[in-house]
Amino acid sequence: MDVSVNNKSIAKNTLFLYIRMFLIMGVTFYTSRVILSALGEIDFGIYSVVGGMALMFAFFSSSLSNATQRFLNIALGKEEIEEASRVFALSQTSFFLLSLLVLLLAEVIGLWFIYNKLVVPAERLDAALWVFHATVISLFFTINGIVFNSVLVARENFKIYAYIGVFEALAKLVIALLLGIADTDRLKLYASLYVGMTILVQIFYAIYCICKYDECRIRMYWDQKMFVQLSRFIGWNTFGTAVWALNGQGISMLMNTFFGVSVNAARGISSQVEQAINNFNTGFITATKPQIVKLFASGHYYSFVKLTFDSSRFSFFLMLVLSLPVMFQRELMLSIWLIEPPTLAGRFIVWTLIFSLINSLTNPLWNAIQAIGELRRYIIVGGVVYSLAFPISYVGLLWYPNPVLPLIILVVIRFIYVVVSLVILKRYIQLSVWEYMMSVIRPILYVVLSAGIGHYLLRMLYSPDEIVSLILFSCISLFISLACTYVFGTNIDERLWIKAKIKSIIW
Repeated sequence: MDVSVNNKSIAKNTLFLYIRMFLIMGVTFYTSRVILSALGEIDFGIYSVVGGMALMFAFFSSSLSNATQRFLNIALGKEEIEEASRVFALSQTSFFLLSLLVLLLAEVIGLWFIYNKLVVPAERLDAALWVFHATVISLFFTINGIVFNSVLVARENFKIYAYIGVFEALAKLVIALLLGIADTDRLKLYASLYVGMTILVQIFYAIYCICKYDECRIRMYWDQKMFVQLSRFIGWNTFGTAVWALNGQGISMLMNTFFGVSVNAARGISSQVEQAINNFNTGFITATKPQIVKLFASGHYYSFVKLTFDSSRFSFFLMLVLSLPVMFQRELMLSIWLIEPPTLAGRFIVWTLIFSLINSLTNPLWNAIQAIGELRRYIIVGGVVYSLAFPISYVGLLWYPNPVLPLIILVVIRFIYVVVSLVILKRYIQLSVWEYMMSVIRPILYVVLSAGIGHYLLRMLYSPDEIVSLILFSCISLFISLACTYVFGTNIDERLWIKAKIKSIIW
């Protein structure tokens, strides 16, 4: 397999994903300000915790997507369209039946939690229930749309995501503007409009894939042997994502139980910042994932390991470049963005971004283990380690009720998880932990140290107080981070490639 062709494919796919990301991120930041103003801190907190609670029942969505993508990637890598068609049909049938089960479980368990455990003002209970039901309906359509999204990723057709990104951005903008002029219950209206947008997006994905790809034939299909293979893969994936959901939405519920919906509003804002910055990393990881799977399936093991290592390193750098200016100027950014941000939002953002930086190292390793297909040990051990965050947070809050404490615990546990992931992955591939430390961790430490010192000095010498000076600070920050990454974070071959690209652009 030609590595240069792979690199061009990854670069092209990443470009389309970043176009989509910039559109969604820009509109999200603007609409968040409008929505927070229109809903108020209490209703915004209700939407964050209740909507997140409903989406927690989608913890296996990524498992379904990962499993379908893997089997489709293998079939398409072998150019076996008929096998890909069987994978699609079986996935479609299985996901539909599963979505019905999820609908039932979400309504039963979710309603029990809202009535018995959720801390919400009594006069807003009806609105909270509305948000929950709307999110569950959205979840039903999202699960059934997973198979179509998996086809697009397996086919590396990321251009369509850019087009859908335009629609989503415009739809979110319209929703925000409607909230500003509505004279009805704005929380109910927001939940209804958002679920409507989600349904339209999933319908478009389905129509597009059915019209464009031969393997996307709507039919009821069952293959017991293939289902067993798919189920084994989904099963271990589901355990891992269930742990992730418990520590994500579970921590939000703990915060609601101990501190109320105002803290959930701050948590919701920090999550939006995290998601916006994570989209850079997600775009890159999503673009590299099909190549990682195909390299392993075709037997190119050296390139497979190299791409896994390089993906870990550069995904961290992408996160770092964007996270540093936000960390150092978070309060000013929040005051410009939201005018009156929720209390604790700034502190939440710092620890949430530190968590995301550490987590960016694990995503390529996870893609590698999924390509190999040996998930059992990786997920059991890693899941047990990561699941400790929730009970430790609960006990910690009983002794020291500080809203930031669970986020600090998440950071520590995630770092331990990275170490455990490396040790386990070494059992299945020719992965040298020492080589990973030298080629990935060492340059990362150099870049973090040098860029951190540079930003500390920058903040001492230059303190922005309005949007224009903040933009200048961010530009200088970008230069510092990129310069440190170039000098300390790349090897000789990569620096030569960068120089050649710059020369080709200039000349």
